[in-house]
Parts: sequence; structure tokens; C-alpha cells
Amino acid sequence: MPLDNTEWKICAPTRDRLGESILWHPAEQALYWIDFYGPIVHRQRQGDGVVDSWKMDFAKTIGSLVLTDEGLLLAVDHGLHLLDTDTGKTRFFADPKQAKRNLVYNDGKVDRAGRYWVGTYDVSERDPNALFYRMVPGADWEVGDKGFVICNGPTFSPDNRKLYFSDTVGHRILSYDLDDDGSISGRRVFFTFANNDGMPDGLAVDSAGNVWCALYGGSKVVCIDPKGTLRRSLHLPATFVTSLCFAGPELKTLCVTTGWESSTTEATNANDVGGAVFMRPVDIAGLPEPILEL
Repeated sequence: MPLDNTEWKICAPTRDRLGESILWHPAEQALYWIDFYGPIVHRQRQGDGVVDSWKMDFAKTIGSLVLTDEGLLLAVDHGLHLLDTDTGKTRFFADPKQAKRNLVYNDGKVDRAGRYWVGTYDVSERDPNALFYRMVPGADWEVGDKGFVICNGPTFSPDNRKLYFSDTVGHRILSYDLDDDGSISGRRVFFTFANNDGMPDGLAVDSAGNVWCALYGGSKVVCIDPKGTLRRSLHLPATFVTSLCFAGPELKTLCVTTGWESSTTEATNANDVGGAVFMRPVDIAGLPEPILEL
């Protein structure tokens, strides 16, 4: 199991309190990510190094963003909103949790059939009240699964037949069978982490079907093969490692968001450079990020 932190470089020297939800926009050749507590949306186009930012003054937090044909869909604390990056204007889209005050929106992704999935977390970060939603045709919503404290991930196998999900407080990645109609079944444990590994947060799958996981509080990302065997551990100089994606024209650059403060504690290592976005080359390419058609 190789340990290697020699190839990481900082591609965006931001000081995000909690960077999250990084995605590569293939048409724009740009990275998008958020500062959860900012709440801020960031963009960095390939080659220029400049970071454009939009602060969302109408929200307290942003849990995630996904790419759509009408801009970015943001999962802010109280609802889902579309952001037009040309104008900076937002508009309300939906609130599947129906104003439940004990839940806040968190990680979300679009599967390879173009369906949107978004999770929530319990505001106390103690009770298993969180719900994991799927948007169905006509902008209706179904609960895919429930009974979690924090919903994180998700990501999808190359053939879109499996959904992977981070049960963060449970220190495990779950997998489900994903049917053609978007329903999930057969929940099972794909991988379990020790307490000193940190907690599983953002996920991404590469073109070989390997599952990459950011370990919050663990200062690393790991690569797990489709059979559930740990293949690589890549350490970073940041405690709170949160989300990751494959970027660049060939999708062979791994980009990772980090933070310097959680809801309960700050990073205490004097050399911690959390808040920046890191990148490094990888041998196996990722997969193009699906676009949600509204």
C-alpha cells in the first residue's frame, strides 16, 4: 500500500474555512467548488490561475453544487437554488426536505443517466434523521434511503449500476444496486474505516471503477478497487480533506478540496495548510461529470 505525498501541488491557494464539492466542468475547462461556511462558490479556469468567487448572502451554508444546463444548482442550507454565473443571480428551485428545520442540505451529485441525488445532515450531528433524495422526472422527489446522521458522497460506477455513499458518522462507504428507473436496493457495506483513518466524505470513481474517498480528519485520500480492497493512500498537509474530482483535458489530474475548521474544532498542526485546493497526476483517468438537464 504505497504512501506518497510528494506530488501534491496547490492549484488554488484559497483559505476556505471548509472547501467542498469540487467538480470539473468539461465544456468550460474549469474547476468549481465551494466554501461550505463562506458561503461562497469558486471557479478556476484552466491555465489562468485566477479564482472567481460568488458569495451567497441569502444562505448560511452551501452543502454542494452540481452542473446543469441552466447554470449551477446549489444545495444551500434551506433549499436548492440555481446560480447564473454570468449574472451572479440566483433563483429558488426546490426544497424536497419541505422546510424541516432539523435538516440541512449536504453533498449531491448527478448520476450517469442524468438524475440528481442530494443528501442532508442532522443539525445536531447526533441523530440519524438525515434523508437521501433523488429527483425524478417532473421535478418530483423520492427518498432513496434514510437513517443517517450525515449523508455524503455520492458517486456512481462507470456503468451506472452501482451507487456509492459515504455514511460519514458510521465510518463506512455503502454500495447499492442502481436500477434503470433510478431506484436503489441491496444496501451493503463496501468499505469500513478505522477511527484513526478519519471519516469518509466526498467520493469519486475513475474509469476503471476504483472508488476514491476524501477522509475528513484523516489528512488523506484513498483509492479502493471495485472489490473493496484498499489500493492507495495519499496523504496531504491538511487535516480536513473533504472532496475530490478528476480534472484536465484527459481527466488525469486529481483535485482535492480541504478546510481549516470543522463545526467543532480547528486544525491544530502548525504546518496545516487546509483551505487550499490541491492537485496531483494520476495514472488512471476519471470520468466526465454528467450535466443535469432541467
